[in-house]
Amino acid sequence: MASLHVFNPEHDLALAYGREGFTPPAAACHLRSGLGFLPAFWSADGDLVLVDDALLARREASRWEEWLPDVTFVEADRLAERLADAAIPLDVDPWGWDASLRHRLLSAGVPESWLPTSAALDSVRRLSHRSATIPMLGKLVASVPQTVGLRQEVHSMDAVRLWMKEHGPTVLKSPWSSSGRGVRFADDALSPNLEGFVRNVLQRQGGVIVEPWYHRVADFAMEYWSDGDGIVRLLGLSLFTTVNGAYTGNVLASEDEKWAMLGRLVDIGVARALPLAVADGLSLMCADYQGPLGVDMMVVDCAGTRMVHPCVEVNVRRTMGMAAIDVARCTRGRFQTMTVDVAGTVCHMRLTEKEDCG
Repeated sequence: MASLHVFNPEHDLALAYGREGFTPPAAACHLRSGLGFLPAFWSADGDLVLVDDALLARREASRWEEWLPDVTFVEADRLAERLADAAIPLDVDPWGWDASLRHRLLSAGVPESWLPTSAALDSVRRLSHRSATIPMLGKLVASVPQTVGLRQEVHSMDAVRLWMKEHGPTVLKSPWSSSGRGVRFADDALSPNLEGFVRNVLQRQGGVIVEPWYHRVADFAMEYWSDGDGIVRLLGLSLFTTVNGAYTGNVLASEDEKWAMLGRLVDIGVARALPLAVADGLSLMCADYQGPLGVDMMVVDCAGTRMVHPCVEVNVRRTMGMAAIDVARCTRGRFQTMTVDVAGTVCHMRLTEKEDCG
Protein backbone atom coordinates (compact mmCIF):
# COMPACT_ATOMS: atom_id res chain seq x y z
CA MET A 1 0.00 0.00 0.00
CA ALA A 2 1.28 3.47 -0.89
CA SER A 3 1.59 6.02 1.90
CA LEU A 4 1.02 9.71 2.53
CA HIS A 5 3.77 10.95 4.85
CA VAL A 6 3.62 14.12 6.95
CA PHE A 7 6.41 15.80 8.92
CA ASN A 8 4.62 17.71 11.68
CA PRO A 9 7.28 18.55 14.31
CA GLU A 10 4.78 20.81 16.10
CA HIS A 11 3.00 17.63 17.23
CA ASP A 12 3.98 17.80 20.92
CA LEU A 13 2.87 21.43 21.14
CA ALA A 14 -0.41 20.50 19.46
CA LEU A 15 -0.94 17.82 22.11
CA ALA A 16 -0.49 20.42 24.84
CA TYR A 17 -3.05 22.65 23.08
CA GLY A 18 -5.38 19.66 22.91
CA ARG A 19 -7.82 20.95 20.31
CA GLU A 20 -8.20 21.51 16.58
CA GLY A 21 -6.93 24.69 14.98
CA PHE A 22 -3.56 24.87 16.71
CA THR A 23 -1.25 27.52 15.18
CA PRO A 24 2.42 26.47 15.49
CA PRO A 25 4.98 29.05 16.63
CA ALA A 26 7.39 30.43 14.06
CA ALA A 27 10.27 28.12 15.03
CA ALA A 28 8.11 25.02 14.52
CA CYS A 29 6.92 26.36 11.16
CA HIS A 30 10.52 26.90 10.02
CA LEU A 31 11.42 23.35 11.10
CA ARG A 32 8.39 21.87 9.31
CA SER A 33 9.15 23.78 6.14
CA GLY A 34 12.91 23.24 6.09
CA LEU A 35 12.78 19.53 6.90
CA GLY A 36 9.53 18.75 5.10
CA PHE A 37 11.43 16.41 2.77
CA LEU A 38 12.67 14.24 5.67
CA PRO A 39 9.97 11.50 5.38
CA ALA A 40 11.42 10.59 1.98
CA PHE A 41 14.10 8.68 3.91
CA TRP A 42 11.51 6.18 5.19
CA SER A 43 9.23 6.28 2.14
CA ALA A 44 8.91 3.93 -0.83
CA ASP A 45 8.67 4.62 -4.56
CA GLY A 46 5.28 6.13 -5.38
CA ASP A 47 4.58 7.59 -1.93
CA LEU A 48 3.36 11.14 -1.34
CA VAL A 49 4.94 13.57 1.15
CA LEU A 50 2.81 16.51 2.29
CA VAL A 51 4.94 19.66 2.57
CA ASP A 52 4.49 23.39 3.03
CA ASP A 53 6.70 24.24 0.04
CA ALA A 54 7.12 21.60 -2.68
CA LEU A 55 9.85 23.54 -4.49
CA LEU A 56 11.92 23.85 -1.31
CA ALA A 57 11.37 20.16 -0.48
CA ARG A 58 12.50 19.06 -3.94
CA ARG A 59 15.57 21.28 -3.70
CA GLU A 60 16.53 19.94 -0.27
CA ALA A 61 15.85 16.35 -1.28
CA SER A 62 18.05 16.75 -4.35
CA ARG A 63 21.06 16.89 -2.03
CA TRP A 64 20.34 13.27 -1.08
CA GLU A 65 18.80 12.04 -4.35
CA GLU A 66 21.24 9.13 -4.75
CA TRP A 67 19.75 7.56 -1.60
CA LEU A 68 16.07 8.54 -1.80
CA PRO A 69 13.14 6.74 -3.46
CA ASP A 70 10.93 8.34 -6.11
CA VAL A 71 8.37 10.26 -4.04
CA THR A 72 6.07 13.16 -4.86
CA PHE A 73 6.13 16.29 -2.68
CA VAL A 74 2.69 17.88 -2.63
CA GLU A 75 1.31 20.99 -0.95
CA ALA A 76 -2.03 21.02 0.87
CA ASP A 77 -3.92 22.91 -1.85
CA ARG A 78 -2.95 20.23 -4.42
CA LEU A 79 -3.42 17.21 -2.18
CA ALA A 80 -7.09 16.51 -2.96
CA GLU A 81 -6.26 16.45 -6.68
CA ARG A 82 -3.45 13.95 -6.08
CA LEU A 83 -5.61 11.76 -3.85
CA ALA A 84 -8.33 11.60 -6.48
CA ASP A 85 -5.85 9.68 -8.65
CA ALA A 86 -5.25 7.08 -5.93
CA ALA A 87 -6.86 3.77 -6.84
CA ILE A 88 -6.86 2.56 -3.22
CA PRO A 89 -6.77 4.26 0.19
CA LEU A 90 -3.34 5.47 1.27
CA ASP A 91 -1.74 4.69 4.59
CA VAL A 92 -1.37 8.07 6.32
CA ASP A 93 1.96 8.15 8.19
CA PRO A 94 2.63 11.37 10.13
CA TRP A 95 5.41 12.29 12.56
CA GLY A 96 2.74 12.08 15.27
CA TRP A 97 -1.05 11.97 15.49
CA ASP A 98 -3.02 14.78 17.14
CA ALA A 99 -6.39 16.48 16.72
CA SER A 100 -4.89 19.49 14.96
CA LEU A 101 -3.25 17.34 12.27
CA ARG A 102 -6.44 15.36 11.74
CA HIS A 103 -8.32 18.62 11.18
CA ARG A 104 -5.61 19.88 8.81
CA LEU A 105 -5.72 16.69 6.73
CA LEU A 106 -9.51 16.68 6.55
CA SER A 107 -9.42 20.30 5.37
CA ALA A 108 -6.91 19.31 2.67
CA GLY A 109 -9.23 16.63 1.31
CA VAL A 110 -8.03 13.44 3.01
CA PRO A 111 -11.04 11.11 3.47
CA GLU A 112 -12.08 10.71 7.09
CA SER A 113 -12.02 6.92 6.72
CA TRP A 114 -8.23 7.11 6.21
CA LEU A 115 -7.72 8.88 9.53
CA PRO A 116 -7.78 7.72 13.18
CA THR A 117 -10.90 8.32 15.23
CA SER A 118 -11.14 11.02 17.86
CA ALA A 119 -11.03 8.28 20.49
CA ALA A 120 -7.74 6.98 19.08
CA LEU A 121 -6.30 10.50 19.15
CA ASP A 122 -7.43 10.92 22.76
CA SER A 123 -5.52 7.73 23.56
CA VAL A 124 -2.34 9.09 21.95
CA ARG A 125 -2.67 12.30 23.96
CA ARG A 126 -3.21 10.36 27.19
CA LEU A 127 -0.17 8.15 26.53
CA SER A 128 1.92 11.24 25.76
CA HIS A 129 1.19 12.74 29.19
CA ARG A 130 4.39 12.42 31.21
CA SER A 131 2.55 10.82 34.12
CA ALA A 132 1.74 7.81 31.91
CA THR A 133 5.37 6.67 32.26
CA ILE A 134 5.40 6.60 36.08
CA PRO A 135 4.45 2.90 36.49
CA MET A 136 6.82 1.81 33.72
CA LEU A 137 9.76 3.77 35.18
CA GLY A 138 9.17 2.25 38.61
CA LYS A 139 9.18 -1.30 37.22
CA LEU A 140 12.33 -0.70 35.18
CA VAL A 141 14.29 0.67 38.13
CA ALA A 142 13.10 -2.25 40.28
CA SER A 143 14.05 -4.92 37.72
CA VAL A 144 17.19 -3.69 35.90
CA PRO A 145 20.39 -3.32 37.97
CA GLN A 146 22.26 0.00 38.02
CA THR A 147 19.26 2.02 36.89
CA VAL A 148 17.86 5.04 38.65
CA GLY A 149 14.83 7.28 38.25
CA LEU A 150 11.82 8.66 40.07
CA ARG A 151 8.84 10.64 38.79
CA GLN A 152 5.68 12.03 40.35
CA GLU A 153 2.81 14.27 39.29
CA VAL A 154 1.82 16.94 41.82
CA HIS A 155 -1.08 19.36 41.71
CA SER A 156 -0.19 22.33 43.88
CA MET A 157 2.62 24.73 44.66
CA ASP A 158 2.79 23.35 48.19
CA ALA A 159 3.28 19.84 46.82
CA VAL A 160 6.16 21.05 44.65
CA ARG A 161 7.84 22.66 47.67
CA LEU A 162 7.34 19.50 49.73
CA TRP A 163 8.90 17.37 46.98
CA MET A 164 11.91 19.69 46.82
CA LYS A 165 12.31 19.59 50.61
CA GLU A 166 12.39 15.78 50.49
CA HIS A 167 14.40 15.24 47.28
CA GLY A 168 16.56 18.33 46.80
CA PRO A 169 17.40 19.75 43.34
CA THR A 170 14.45 19.08 41.06
CA VAL A 171 13.48 18.98 37.41
CA LEU A 172 10.05 20.53 36.82
CA LYS A 173 8.17 19.48 33.67
CA SER A 174 4.92 20.32 31.98
CA PRO A 175 2.83 17.15 31.45
CA TRP A 176 2.90 17.94 27.73
CA SER A 177 5.71 19.90 26.08
CA SER A 178 8.19 19.74 23.21
CA SER A 179 11.98 19.34 22.88
CA GLY A 180 13.11 21.17 26.00
CA ARG A 181 10.10 23.48 26.20
CA GLY A 182 8.23 23.14 29.45
CA VAL A 183 11.26 21.86 31.37
CA ARG A 184 12.87 23.85 34.20
CA PHE A 185 15.56 23.12 36.79
CA ALA A 186 15.29 24.15 40.43
CA ASP A 187 18.31 23.98 42.73
CA ASP A 188 17.53 24.75 46.37
CA ALA A 189 14.32 26.75 46.16
CA LEU A 190 11.77 28.10 43.72
CA SER A 191 12.76 31.47 42.31
CA PRO A 192 10.00 33.94 41.38
CA ASN A 193 10.43 32.93 37.72
CA LEU A 194 10.08 29.23 38.56
CA GLU A 195 7.06 29.93 40.73
CA GLY A 196 5.49 31.67 37.77
CA PHE A 197 6.28 28.71 35.53
CA VAL A 198 4.73 26.24 37.99
CA ARG A 199 1.59 28.35 38.48
CA ASN A 200 1.14 28.66 34.73
CA VAL A 201 1.52 24.91 34.15
CA LEU A 202 -0.85 24.10 37.00
CA GLN A 203 -3.45 26.45 35.56
CA ARG A 204 -3.10 25.24 31.98
CA GLN A 205 -2.46 21.50 32.43
CA GLY A 206 -3.65 20.70 35.95
CA GLY A 207 -0.41 19.27 37.29
CA VAL A 208 3.38 19.42 37.25
CA ILE A 209 5.80 16.51 36.88
CA VAL A 210 8.65 16.53 39.41
CA GLU A 211 11.83 14.45 39.23
CA PRO A 212 15.25 14.42 40.93
CA TRP A 213 17.87 16.45 39.08
CA TYR A 214 20.55 13.96 38.10
CA HIS A 215 24.03 14.75 36.80
CA ARG A 216 23.73 13.85 33.12
CA VAL A 217 26.72 12.29 31.35
CA ALA A 218 25.14 11.47 27.98
CA ASP A 219 21.80 11.16 26.19
CA PHE A 220 20.62 8.14 24.28
CA ALA A 221 17.36 6.49 23.28
CA MET A 222 15.86 3.25 22.10
CA GLU A 223 13.44 3.33 19.18
CA TYR A 224 10.54 0.90 18.91
CA TRP A 225 7.51 -0.05 16.82
CA SER A 226 4.20 -1.13 18.41
CA ASP A 227 1.86 -3.30 16.35
CA GLY A 228 -1.31 -2.36 18.23
CA ASP A 229 -1.76 -5.88 19.64
CA GLY A 230 0.72 -5.63 22.50
CA ILE A 231 3.83 -6.60 20.53
CA VAL A 232 6.66 -4.03 20.63
CA ARG A 233 9.92 -4.56 18.74
CA LEU A 234 13.21 -2.68 18.90
CA LEU A 235 14.16 -0.72 15.77
CA GLY A 236 17.54 0.54 16.94
CA LEU A 237 19.66 2.58 19.29
CA SER A 238 19.89 6.37 19.12
CA LEU A 239 22.83 8.40 20.42
CA PHE A 240 21.96 12.08 20.35
CA THR A 241 22.95 15.48 21.69
CA THR A 242 20.97 18.33 23.21
CA VAL A 243 21.59 21.96 24.14
CA ASN A 244 19.44 23.31 26.98
CA GLY A 245 17.16 20.32 26.54
CA ALA A 246 16.60 20.92 22.81
CA TYR A 247 17.66 18.33 20.25
CA THR A 248 20.72 19.24 18.16
CA GLY A 249 21.96 16.06 16.48
CA ASN A 250 22.36 12.29 16.17
CA VAL A 251 25.19 9.87 15.56
CA LEU A 252 24.83 8.00 12.25
CA ALA A 253 26.51 4.62 12.54
CA SER A 254 25.83 0.89 12.51
CA GLU A 255 24.06 -0.63 15.48
CA ASP A 256 27.26 -2.40 16.53
CA GLU A 257 29.19 0.89 16.46
CA LYS A 258 26.53 2.67 18.52
CA TRP A 259 26.41 -0.10 21.13
CA ALA A 260 30.21 0.01 21.35
CA MET A 261 30.06 3.76 21.98
CA LEU A 262 27.41 3.30 24.67
CA GLY A 263 29.57 0.58 26.26
CA ARG A 264 32.32 3.15 26.77
CA LEU A 265 29.91 5.28 28.81
CA VAL A 266 28.19 2.71 31.01
CA ASP A 267 28.32 -1.00 31.86
CA ILE A 268 27.32 -2.68 28.61
CA GLY A 269 25.61 -5.50 30.47
CA VAL A 270 23.22 -2.99 32.03
CA ALA A 271 22.57 -1.34 28.67
CA ARG A 272 21.97 -4.69 26.94
CA ALA A 273 19.37 -5.62 29.58
CA LEU A 274 17.25 -2.59 28.72
CA PRO A 275 15.73 -3.28 25.26
CA LEU A 276 13.62 -6.26 26.32
CA ALA A 277 12.66 -4.77 29.69
CA VAL A 278 11.59 -1.52 28.04
CA ALA A 279 9.68 -3.37 25.30
CA ASP A 280 7.78 -5.29 27.98
CA GLY A 281 6.93 -2.01 29.72
CA LEU A 282 5.78 -0.40 26.48
CA SER A 283 3.63 -3.42 25.58
CA LEU A 284 1.65 -2.81 28.77
CA MET A 285 1.61 0.97 28.57
CA CYS A 286 0.76 1.21 24.86
CA ALA A 287 -0.95 -2.11 24.10
CA ASP A 288 -3.55 -0.62 21.72
CA TYR A 289 -1.26 1.89 20.03
CA GLN A 290 0.04 1.12 16.55
CA GLY A 291 3.05 3.13 15.41
CA PRO A 292 6.51 4.37 16.39
CA LEU A 293 7.70 4.93 19.96
CA GLY A 294 10.92 6.48 21.21
CA VAL A 295 12.19 6.10 24.76
CA ASP A 296 14.74 8.74 25.80
CA MET A 297 17.31 7.67 28.39
CA MET A 298 20.40 9.09 30.11
CA VAL A 299 23.70 7.92 31.46
CA VAL A 300 23.99 9.71 34.81
CA ASP A 301 26.66 10.05 37.48
CA CYS A 302 25.40 9.15 40.94
CA ALA A 303 28.13 9.87 43.51
CA GLY A 304 30.84 8.67 41.13
CA THR A 305 28.94 5.63 39.82
CA ARG A 306 27.67 5.53 36.25
CA MET A 307 24.02 4.48 36.10
CA VAL A 308 21.22 4.59 33.52
CA HIS A 309 17.98 6.54 33.75
CA PRO A 310 15.89 4.12 31.64
CA CYS A 311 12.86 6.31 30.90
CA VAL A 312 13.38 10.06 30.74
CA GLU A 313 10.59 10.39 28.17
CA VAL A 314 8.37 8.18 26.04
CA ASN A 315 7.59 9.81 22.70
CA VAL A 316 4.41 8.34 21.23
CA ARG A 317 5.43 9.36 17.72
CA ARG A 318 8.35 9.18 15.33
CA THR A 319 11.58 10.77 16.60
CA MET A 320 14.76 12.27 15.20
CA GLY A 321 16.55 9.20 16.52
CA MET A 322 14.31 7.03 14.37
CA ALA A 323 14.92 9.34 11.42
CA ALA A 324 18.66 9.00 12.03
CA ILE A 325 18.36 5.19 11.84
CA ASP A 326 16.70 5.53 8.42
CA VAL A 327 19.27 8.07 7.21
CA ALA A 328 22.10 5.81 8.41
CA ARG A 329 20.71 2.92 6.36
CA CYS A 330 20.92 5.08 3.26
CA THR A 331 24.44 6.31 4.03
CA ARG A 332 25.86 3.08 5.43
CA GLY A 333 29.59 2.59 5.41
CA ARG A 334 30.29 6.00 6.89
CA PHE A 335 30.42 7.22 10.48
CA GLN A 336 28.72 10.59 10.62
CA THR A 337 26.66 12.90 12.74
CA MET A 338 23.34 14.36 11.68
CA THR A 339 22.66 17.86 12.93
CA VAL A 340 19.71 20.20 12.55
CA ASP A 341 20.51 23.90 12.32
CA VAL A 342 17.75 26.44 12.81
CA ALA A 343 18.87 30.00 12.19
CA GLY A 344 16.29 32.73 11.76
CA THR A 345 13.81 31.55 9.15
CA VAL A 346 16.07 28.82 7.75
CA CYS A 347 16.36 25.20 8.84
CA HIS A 348 18.82 22.68 7.40
CA MET A 349 19.86 19.12 8.04
CA ARG A 350 23.52 18.34 7.46
CA LEU A 351 25.75 15.29 7.78
CA THR A 352 29.32 15.60 9.03
CA GLU A 353 31.74 12.73 8.50
CA LYS A 354 33.84 11.45 11.40
CA GLU A 355 37.04 9.44 11.27
CA ASP A 356 36.03 6.92 13.92
CA CYS A 357 33.48 6.16 16.59
CA GLY A 358 35.44 7.60 19.50
